[in-house]
Amino acid sequence: MGYLGQQPTIGAYHVLDSITLSNGQSAYTMQLDGVNFSPQSVNHMLVIINGVPQPASAYSINGHILTLSSAATTGDVLNEIRVFGDVLNIGTPSDATVTNAKTNFVSTSSAAGLQIKGDGTTDGTLQLNCRVNSHGIKLKSPPHSAAQSYTLTFPSTAPSANKFLQTDGSGNLSFADASADMVLLSDNTLSGASSVNFDNTLITSTYKMYKIYIIVYPSATTGFGFYYSTDNGSTMNSTSNVRIGHETSYGGSTAYRGTSVSTYLALTGYYFQHTSTSVPMMYEVTVWNPTATAYTGLLSYGVHYSASNTYSVQRGNGSIESASAINYIRIAPNTSANMTSGSIKLYGVK
Repeated sequence: MGYLGQQPTIGAYHVLDSITLSNGQSAYTMQLDGVNFSPQSVNHMLVIINGVPQPASAYSINGHILTLSSAATTGDVLNEIRVFGDVLNIGTPSDATVTNAKTNFVSTSSAAGLQIKGDGTTDGTLQLNCRVNSHGIKLKSPPHSAAQSYTLTFPSTAPSANKFLQTDGSGNLSFADASADMVLLSDNTLSGASSVNFDNTLITSTYKMYKIYIIVYPSATTGFGFYYSTDNGSTMNSTSNVRIGHETSYGGSTAYRGTSVSTYLALTGYYFQHTSTSVPMMYEVTVWNPTATAYTGLLSYGVHYSASNTYSVQRGNGSIESASAINYIRIAPNTSANMTSGSIKLYGVK
């Protein structure tokens, strides 16, 4: 069993150093190996005089001093003093007197170092108080009816900010990112890039829906497109299987509506270009189920600067009719222009 503080010595049997009795003397010093020794009580020792064990009433002790009830007489011999261990009495510590140095509970491979038991009615509960003991939190066992016995093992490293604990299903805990419904998969800051690509490590069956957020300052007048590949970018799609219904509003009240079939999705519309290098084009593209082998849904919405020096609003929706799973997406100008600055982010939607 465990102890608070040093484990008491039990079964510490000793034969004390020999004592020579003197006529008329009743008090003697008890020693063990030349060092004064103090038995804890007369009930835990045996004094043998003249070969006869003496009753406890025949002597008393005060620390290491043995006092005979009747003084020794000439010829008396103290044959032996035997001490039969120490009294096991740890007492009751006063409140707030047990320090952490006295509470080192040792666990083994088969037993926990500290066990908080239930009382037959209430489940085992560990409470951690604040520094003035006016508030606290409790860690509580599952109820008996749950019949649960498991171990939770904490991570081996400290967490960074905004992490939460998750289990691997076997009780091993790890720190993970606190995620919402949308998980940021790729964040690209632009500085002269000709394209941004998302390969098959990002476009997987993990997510049925992806969101792409685009803010781009181009180096020259250009259109922008959503391109795809089914072989991780080795060859980009060259089949006219992207079917889009689109609408472009510009100049206040004028609108263009139409349908198109192409090899890619024109974010700025198939008949328009972004004409400014000092203001950005901004688009949101939704891709539904790209790893399907029949249809992939597309939805885009955004604004760009048109030739009439006004912002145009472009909306498009449709599908990609591909017999192979899409595993690579490219966002790029459809001319030789590059993307001077801005950002393009890819999110997976749970």
